[in-house]
Amino acid sequence: MTLVEVMVSSVVVALAANGSAQLWGSAMVWNHRAERRQELLGQLDLALLQRERALRVSAAGVTAPMSCGAAAAWTGLQLSAAPAPLPEGVTVSAEAAETEGAGALWITARAEDLERKRLFAPAAHGLCRP
Repeated sequence: MTLVEVMVSSVVVALAANGSAQLWGSAMVWNHRAERRQELLGQLDLALLQRERALRVSAAGVTAPMSCGAAAAWTGLQLSAAPAPLPEGVTVSAEAAETEGAGALWITARAEDLERKRLFAPAAHGLCRP
């Protein structure tokens, strides 16, 4: 082999190694982001399930059904008074849902750019009569 051939082959090997290292690095970054996203989604789901469980426990203690509007307001108050701590960066809110007067609430959990929603209908738990 001549010196020129050795130099060209070493440049080709160096470029191939550099390209492979960059590809491997970007795959690792993507994998790390995907794992972080899954972890956050799990935290959001857990926060929603904890809030929904607290609402169901509170609903079990109500003996007389109320109007659906009052039940939605009561549910909102119960949600804001829920004692379970939230993971860092996770917020939970409630907003009225368009359910033809049934007084349902969307319970929303947010963290970074992710969002999970669950519909809580007081009528489904015997809190009101539509």
